Amino acid sequence: RWCVIAVHTQEEWLAFAQATGNPELVKDSKFATLESRKEHEDELDVLVGKWTINHEACEVMTLLQAVGVCAGVVQSVKDLFADPQLACRDHFRSFEHAAMGRHSYENLAFRLSKTPDRQQAAPAMGAHNEYVLKEFLGFDDDEIADLLVNRVITTDADLPDY
Repeated sequence: RWCVIAVHTQEEWLAFAQATGNPELVKDSKFATLESRKEHEDELDVLVGKWTINHEACEVMTLLQAVGVCAGVVQSVKDLFADPQLACRDHFRSFEHAAMGRHSYENLAFRLSKTPDRQQAAPAMGAHNEYVLKEFLGFDDDEIADLLVNRVITTDADLPDY
């Protein structure tokens, strides 16, 4: 598994070196500044790899976060669905889709106190044709029928099976 690690400040670099058991890194001129660390990135990657290989990704994340270093496990889809924080926020919602059946969708990341929740399954092909053509464009039933016959528009009912 992977863990993302981001060291931005000198304080984070000092904390990272201590947490990884490599306090001597801060004395090495190749790693003294962000610029020099970037310049010697390949060598630094090897050193970080030698430390992380001995730890699970969650352990790396926890150890580094505890000392103020940004770190996070790269989550799989399974991880995301099991994540307690995402579950608490109702991040995933399940809706019935006309073609796919029951399907999970990501919820909005924000909630608006005065805006009703109108999230629903994605529409099937042509699901809103009649509404749009009648309500917005003023077409009548005969005009819509002509569009269907002439294959200008379609519905999910007349799509070829692949």
